[in-house]
Amino acid sequence: MAKPTIILVHGAWHGSWCWVNVVEALEADGFDAVAVDLPGRTPGSSKRIWNRMSSYVDSVDDAVAQVAGEVVVVGHSMGGYVVQRVLERRTVSAGVLVASIPRKGAVGASLRFAREDPKQFLEANAALSLWPFVANDDLVRQRFFGASTDDAVVAAAGSKLQNESYPAYLAMLARWPRPAQIDTPVHVVAASDDAVFTLDEQHDLARAYGHGEPVVLNGGHDLMLEPVWPELVAKIVAVASGVNA
Repeated sequence: MAKPTIILVHGAWHGSWCWVNVVEALEADGFDAVAVDLPGRTPGSSKRIWNRMSSYVDSVDDAVAQVAGEVVVVGHSMGGYVVQRVLERRTVSAGVLVASIPRKGAVGASLRFAREDPKQFLEANAALSLWPFVANDDLVRQRFFGASTDDAVVAAAGSKLQNESYPAYLAMLARWPRPAQIDTPVHVVAASDDAVFTLDEQHDLARAYGHGEPVVLNGGHDLMLEPVWPELVAKIVAVASGVNA
């Protein structure tokens, strides 16, 4: 029986490049793996972009629609929000949310960013630009990686991060995911040392999808780039392998 196609959706500031390890491992295991680029991707650019969340959701929905067989959609961070919005439109074989936007959207993360550095938060919002949150390697490590992650990994990611759409960010504040409207089986993977979303938020998200506990992997927010990424692949494979079981 044919294996499902796995569609991977990156988070804010990121692009399809962040899934390179995961895609290679999935393809080696016999899966068709597609890492999409959301609209407006220009790796390394601090230039403000103005894409609406609806364009992100439409682009992933289009990618899913082009697959003839079974589909598993995987979304990281903001990509998890996009995936949830897509699953409100259509039912697929399974979904995996990785360090995802939680049930109450970006509200909690925004409040934490504001408390951590009020000046940075005010400057970013005044400029309608999310670049200040990732403008140097220290911030990249703080937001996305664990303390033990190699500096070269952090620097490589930092060189490819880009500005993110402010209107898309506002959408994640105002319009929360609606798990009750989703029929697709959804699995939640959390990061033990996530500096963006809390474990409590991830537990709440898992409960909303009928799971008492998320799978918690040891690492920072960017699990697909952390040393633990093979364990993330194993979870995705387990979900995808269960589709036709």
